[in-house]
Amino acid sequence: MSENKLSQCEMVRGSTMETREVICLLVELAREMEDVVGEKGAVSIFRHAGKQVGKRLGKEHGNGAEEDARSVALSFFHAKGFMDSITLDGHEAEIQGCKIGLVLQEEGLKPGSHPLCHFGFGLIDGSIKAVTDEKVNTKHQSSVYHAEGITCRETW
Repeated sequence: MSENKLSQCEMVRGSTMETREVICLLVELAREMEDVVGEKGAVSIFRHAGKQVGKRLGKEHGNGAEEDARSVALSFFHAKGFMDSITLDGHEAEIQGCKIGLVLQEEGLKPGSHPLCHFGFGLIDGSIKAVTDEKVNTKHQSSVYHAEGITCRETW
């Protein structure tokens, strides 16, 4: 990044770690990883990290239903403030007010393919595997920007 142009993330610095600032730091970490291991390597690392978190969070719900697994992932994302709400329908999720997508948009990055998005996909995959022992592969379907923020759709 040029010294004369500060990113939106660099402009946000406070005494407490707000959700947006955590996301900005993770975006910066992903940039550094991409410089070292390439884009595919960074995606793989973030997705693997998400799977591990999902497996740990879902471990206590083993032998449960897919609904239990989705609630594990949903609780994590809500607790961290990464989204406003989520609607689940079968093997599809609609994420309203995705804070990660907003930061990516501000940084000129594409949501859905960014390593940080893959952390979330991995978390869904890991929690479903831990709870149901079913292997899934979460994929990004679309991102729609509107006045209220961004809505992302995922499927597995």
